[in-house]
Amino acid sequence: MSRLFYEKQKKTDQDAYSKKPDKAIDELEEEVFGEDDRKTVADESDPTEGSQDDNRVNSYLEKISRLIPSEIIAGYLAMFGFVPLIENTKVRGYIIWIIFFMCLVLTPIYLNRHAEKGKPKINHLLVSSLAFVIWAYVTTGMKLVPGLYDAAAASIILVAFSLVSAVIPLNK
Repeated sequence: MSRLFYEKQKKTDQDAYSKKPDKAIDELEEEVFGEDDRKTVADESDPTEGSQDDNRVNSYLEKISRLIPSEIIAGYLAMFGFVPLIENTKVRGYIIWIIFFMCLVLTPIYLNRHAEKGKPKINHLLVSSLAFVIWAYVTTGMKLVPGLYDAAAASIILVAFSLVSAVIPLNK
């Protein structure tokens, strides 16, 4: 599940589990897109710039993905992975958008159901929903909106959102 607030939480057994979903998501992305087809903004950077830039972009992507429930991310990637199997190519575009909007709507619903009672959550629901849109654009934008996808723009949006979302009070 996503972080509900930026403040430090008590360490629990569940915290040890929460470090594993990122690895599971990477493995799921590899299954869904294959090694050659899986592409993020880090893949679009200049190869002479080295892996330090890749690590920075992936760090920002990880920060944003923590705002989104891991179940939503896993479900989105799993459903998105089945789209190439649809034989009718005219239907594929519609299915991609149905998957996107379904996960976008489910993000605040899921977070609302799992929020602690008495804690303010409106800001978190809005920020997490926007985080999902940006995360989806960065990770699957080349297939979701091929005419509008630009890796450099995705990187800029990713970094800008990470900076802005860090100053939005989610727990006050």
